[in-house]
Amino acid sequence: MSGNGLNIASWSRLSAVLWLMALAYIFPGSGRAQFGESNHPELHWQTLETTHFRIHYHQGTRGTAERVAVIAEDVYPAITGLYDYRPAGKVDFVIRDTDDYANGAAYFFDNKVEIWAENLDYILRGTHHWLRDVVTHEFTHIISLQRALKFGRHIPAGYFQLFGYESERRPDVVRGFPNVLISYPISGIVVPVWFAEGVAQFQSAAKRFDYRDSHREMILRDRVLHNRLLTLDEMGTFGKNSIGNESAYNQGFAFVRYLAGRFGEQVVRDIVRAASRPTTLSFASALKAATGVPAGRLYADWKTFLEQTYNQRLQQVKAYLKTGEPVATIGMANLFPTVSPDGRLLAYLTTGDSPFLSQNQLVVRDLQTGRERILTRRVSSSLTWSPNGRYLAYAKQTDPLPTGSHYNDLYIYDLQEEREYRLSWGLRARNPDWSHDGRTLVFVITSDGQTNLCTLALGDWKAALKSKRKKTVYYDLNGHHLVPRVARDRQDNWQFFYRKIHYVGEELVQITHFVDGRQVFHPRWSPDDSRIVFDTSTDFGRDIAQIPAGGGALKFLLSSRCDERYPVYDPGTGQLYYASDRTGIFNLYRLDPESGRQEALTNVTGGAFMPSVTPDGQVFYALYENVGYKIYRLDAPMGIQPAYLTYLPDYQDSIPKLQAAGDPSTNHSPRPYRRRFPGFAVFPRLFLDYGTVKPGLYFYTNEILNKISLLGGVDINRHQDLDLFLLFDLRLWKPTFFVEAFNQTTHITDLFSIEGYNARVNRKVKFNLFEASAGIRGAFLPRWLPNWQYRLAYTFSLYRATSGTFSFRDPANPNRVFVSPNFRYTYLRGHQVSLNLVHDGVPLTPEKAINPRSGRYISLRVSREWNRFLKDFATDRAVAAEIFDNFYFWRFSLDWEEYLPVPGTEHHTLDLRFQGGLIDRPVDDFFNFFAGGLVGLKGYPYFSIEGRRKAIGSVTYRLPVFRNIDRQLLHVFLRSLYLGAFFQAGDAWDRGGLDVGNLKTDVGLQLRLDTTSWYFLPTRLFFEAVYPLREQVNTTQNIRYKQEWRFYFGILFDFDLRVEQAGRRR
Repeated sequence: MSGNGLNIASWSRLSAVLWLMALAYIFPGSGRAQFGESNHPELHWQTLETTHFRIHYHQGTRGTAERVAVIAEDVYPAITGLYDYRPAGKVDFVIRDTDDYANGAAYFFDNKVEIWAENLDYILRGTHHWLRDVVTHEFTHIISLQRALKFGRHIPAGYFQLFGYESERRPDVVRGFPNVLISYPISGIVVPVWFAEGVAQFQSAAKRFDYRDSHREMILRDRVLHNRLLTLDEMGTFGKNSIGNESAYNQGFAFVRYLAGRFGEQVVRDIVRAASRPTTLSFASALKAATGVPAGRLYADWKTFLEQTYNQRLQQVKAYLKTGEPVATIGMANLFPTVSPDGRLLAYLTTGDSPFLSQNQLVVRDLQTGRERILTRRVSSSLTWSPNGRYLAYAKQTDPLPTGSHYNDLYIYDLQEEREYRLSWGLRARNPDWSHDGRTLVFVITSDGQTNLCTLALGDWKAALKSKRKKTVYYDLNGHHLVPRVARDRQDNWQFFYRKIHYVGEELVQITHFVDGRQVFHPRWSPDDSRIVFDTSTDFGRDIAQIPAGGGALKFLLSSRCDERYPVYDPGTGQLYYASDRTGIFNLYRLDPESGRQEALTNVTGGAFMPSVTPDGQVFYALYENVGYKIYRLDAPMGIQPAYLTYLPDYQDSIPKLQAAGDPSTNHSPRPYRRRFPGFAVFPRLFLDYGTVKPGLYFYTNEILNKISLLGGVDINRHQDLDLFLLFDLRLWKPTFFVEAFNQTTHITDLFSIEGYNARVNRKVKFNLFEASAGIRGAFLPRWLPNWQYRLAYTFSLYRATSGTFSFRDPANPNRVFVSPNFRYTYLRGHQVSLNLVHDGVPLTPEKAINPRSGRYISLRVSREWNRFLKDFATDRAVAAEIFDNFYFWRFSLDWEEYLPVPGTEHHTLDLRFQGGLIDRPVDDFFNFFAGGLVGLKGYPYFSIEGRRKAIGSVTYRLPVFRNIDRQLLHVFLRSLYLGAFFQAGDAWDRGGLDVGNLKTDVGLQLRLDTTSWYFLPTRLFFEAVYPLREQVNTTQNIRYKQEWRFYFGILFDFDLRVEQAGRRR
């Protein structure tokens, strides 16, 4: 009966694994959802409370918290009034500023909003007042999405689950290994991305801090002009590249505005009400119910409206286009072109083949030969050349600080040495510019949403790096200025008041002290280094201003209701080049400082940005056209007549005057943060398992700051077979502390032979298996091994069984009846200490799940086990007692999967995988590795191949059948279908080395279908047909397994369910 326990114990843990896969999508802010996220135990949290909100903030974000409190109360009546809905209880806002990251997130099931204090500076959107916009945006999410819930926020979804099993099993095992795995959610909300984000940008006529700025119009206009408008189905989900995802936001905003203009603002309320009906399975039916018009007709009418609008507006522009010559057009985005002082080299950022803007490369092109080389990756700022043309300076994020924060720091690349140097640690700097005398960098720093300008006198920075002579200053988190040292009365808890900064160079000086939320973007030196010019904003849009190089009074050079940005001087003439949307379209302009004369240099239908001027007057710039940024060149540009640029004649007058909230109140008295939970979310669950129905549920709660979470699940069938698990996470320290417990009760009827009586009887046996783990997990040596995680755990196992009462007659004397009473026994008592190391080095792409084409996944596990395993019963006692064997051993396992693009193809992949295992000494076969089934050699049953050693190699060739299907079928969005062919070879054995002549091999075909259910839940379907190339005989069990086709099927949240990690030993 030994195998029973192991087989059953794995299923309870597998159920938890299936749930954890879903958790990242239903509750993306959960502690388990973020791979490698820091716990930040150094933060000291406080709370401000208002009539309708609680604002939780940590040191250094008090200013943001005060502003959020005022803005949230200001917009509350308008947003709740529009939807005729008020949330139960107060809404929690969590303010974070631990990373150089700008975003907001609404957790509408938890009644919680998280906001990062840093202001958004994104090349696909215009500049708005960050806090007014993001607070209103996220609160609109809370109200509109809660109003759309079918069963309330405490029942987010239900689950239908089904497990099917192999017919083959060991004699001592209850059932075979799974070959069918289905876990499908029934969502309590049916709202597509375009509507959720559209109404959050639309907000309310009474309180609106967002508008369709010229960036948004550019992206929409460009898609219409090039006939690349996302379809209504495509607008419903994310999972695209950066511009595709932004287009779902963008088109959603425009479509919601169209609907509100056609049916009135109250239509958004009517739509969410219709979507909240339990019978609504697709959003199209909600649209029709609210408007009376089919969704397809609404979309077609809107598309026609857009085409007519843009074609009419662009007649004059199209007649007098001026873009220049293309220079770099490959890839989604080519940005920040910067020409070397001698005009010979062009540096720029490009996404190349990457689908995301953050995954860029810094490229330098020789303008004479056209030759290019990649210098570095993931740069997060504009670029600047040293005067001698040897160095490039920029900002980027690399390894985290000891606290786990990821900040932008200054870097210099030496083109002669072909080496990158880091100049700062914890500076939070971006957009540097090199002075013309080569001595100083000017750049932007940020904290708590405040930005300021600093200069770094470089001196002999290389010598300082070589001798490791770093200097230290501190950033005052409350005063927003640099100080040389910590105040004496704050030394004990200095991290509550300061951020420590290290740098190399002569002197770091802060030259501005803005504390009113003014945003500074791209500083540039004047030709004589006496002034610094930059684009800046305090509200909506940008202006261009300058200050003396050493600091001083702010002077505006260009200030209007339109947006002026990216200033740069002509090194020869001193004229100022910049981008402006004064006509409604961004074009390049030139300003003569002496006369004040301005003239346009481009006339484009998309947008022109980021000019760079060569010594001989050429201008390189980034042109947005045909759904991407390209680098273009203007040779000796001449001014264009203003009439030729006519798009919106009165554009500045069309910019809405958005209402402003009041000044931050100082009347809020903070108090220390107290732990708060949003209540339990319950997920009803219907589980079909081994032919029985197991109703049950999952339950989950997560503390507001993500510091404590509790997840559990339970199901039971009519036989009283019970599955129960409980997972607890505590994230108060750098490593996460966890406790996990699994319990399963299963009843079977066993045909039992009565030794010495030649009799066989049926007896009922109840198995009860308990397993609990406690340990820590977190990032493993993050400075040296990025993307590695560890899990160190102690596990206790107790497997018990109860044999029920049974009776039998003596075959030799039928009148003699023997009755055996119930008896309970333990057949495994185990202890284990294990270390798991996991590396996920697969780059993020829209097809990462279905067809990863580069990178690797590595899982290494080392464990020491101390097990007492049932051998027999003592019969020389009044009560039978267990006799145990001791099995103490080391167990090692490795799973390494490598993904390689197939040369000469765009989407074909070669997938190489090795799975290995080793137990260092002889053990009972209960503890063996099993090498068949869904997680091993798929041509053979799971239990057919076993031993103390395991080695499996797999090669898969995968290619697309249909990519970008992009069709909605009821509540399911179809993405891509891939076909794979694979070959496997391997074995499991007990002694010696791998017998190559005895390898088990199989071949198979695999189909993968990538879909999204209910607009936001990934749903991955797979089907595999596998044939073994040789017959297998399990010598341990003396069973022969014939050659025959084997089939596997699954509907899960991911294709790569590594089931071997679900069990304690498999």
